[in-house]
Amino acid sequence: MKSTSRKIWEHPWGYAEGFIVAVGVLFVGTLLQLTTGNIETALFAFPVNTIIGALFVAGLLAVHLLAGKGRVTRWLSSVYATIPALAVLLLLAMILGLIPQFVAGTGKEQLPHHPFTSLGWHQMTTSWPFLLLCFYNLIILGLATLRRTARRQSWRDIGFYLNHLGLFIALLGGILGSADMERLTMSIQEGEVEWRGVLKTGEIKELAVAIQLDTFMIEEYEPKLVIIENETGKMLPASRPESYMFEGVGKTTSLAGVTLEITDYLPHAAIFRDSTFMNVVPMMTEGSTTALKVKADKPGLRQPVEGWVSNGSYLFPPIFLQIDEETSVAMPMQEIKKYSSHVTVFTESGKTKEAVIEVNTPLQVDDWMIYQYSYDDTKGKYSNTSVFELVRDPWLNIVYTGIFMLLAGALFLFIAGPKKKAS
Repeated sequence: MKSTSRKIWEHPWGYAEGFIVAVGVLFVGTLLQLTTGNIETALFAFPVNTIIGALFVAGLLAVHLLAGKGRVTRWLSSVYATIPALAVLLLLAMILGLIPQFVAGTGKEQLPHHPFTSLGWHQMTTSWPFLLLCFYNLIILGLATLRRTARRQSWRDIGFYLNHLGLFIALLGGILGSADMERLTMSIQEGEVEWRGVLKTGEIKELAVAIQLDTFMIEEYEPKLVIIENETGKMLPASRPESYMFEGVGKTTSLAGVTLEITDYLPHAAIFRDSTFMNVVPMMTEGSTTALKVKADKPGLRQPVEGWVSNGSYLFPPIFLQIDEETSVAMPMQEIKKYSSHVTVFTESGKTKEAVIEVNTPLQVDDWMIYQYSYDDTKGKYSNTSVFELVRDPWLNIVYTGIFMLLAGALFLFIAGPKKKAS
């Protein structure tokens, strides 16, 4: 009886060969990663990336025209190569999502010291394994799309081309465009104009966009009270720390077995103290702090203790109210509700634009996206300095074109429905 089992690398090739090739690409990428480290994207900036993209597309066309009917080309455009390639790329994508990522170009000293770093897992998008697998999938996707053109065409093929070309354009544009992306930070004080940004490497670069910070505003939540352990400073109860957000003078609450009554409140206060005396008074100037006068009672105390509690500021130290030898009342730093920058943006073309930039509410000016990034946290709510992040991606429109083609293809397939079989 003749054996029907097929040996590996015996035509027609199947999934086994597909996984061998995909893992082989991963292995080659890993060797390059271990010997050369992460890819320096700056070396592939315009026009190098454009030339690489043009040669890549031209190469796919040449392979299709000259060897489109060959065994290897037909296999590369088949499901037997596609599924293993996507599976291995998906594995790297899962690692990317699970392991913290660090921005390339900020210095290796910031990266953790373990084997994952050498493998490029903490900078996955600029690692050799990830890049080679992306290009391998692009080869498969491109050849599969070109192979479809050799068949008899129908109007239903529109959805296929929209999906495949859209994915090809979005993925290729995203890979090549990463070298041209600019990401800078810009620190500005109120009333000043700045046109220089700082790259991740620390280099200062002059931009075609200038930002004037008109006003910077911070809104805070109401102050909170907690009970802390005197020896360690940890909040109590240790298993599940409790806190109380201020609701008004005269309110009473219970924290970690301590009964607290709010007897006075100064949203803007100054603290004067020496070795024997402390006084808290209203002060409506910059640098003032928030203070609550609290009466605390606890089982075992002879009588309640009363005094001021404050989280301090860059001018004044915090104040704690000691209840007994083990515990005290403290006020953590107030949480930020919102911070926003009122700006005027100028461009080289003479455009002027006034806007308010907040977290999750960026401003687009020409090719730049301006994000609210940070502020001078040493001054807290009195900060007059706003830090912006400016991002410019000239390939973004190409990526968006591919994504819109994908969406259009999905919509087309939904409307067209499955092909009906002839009865």
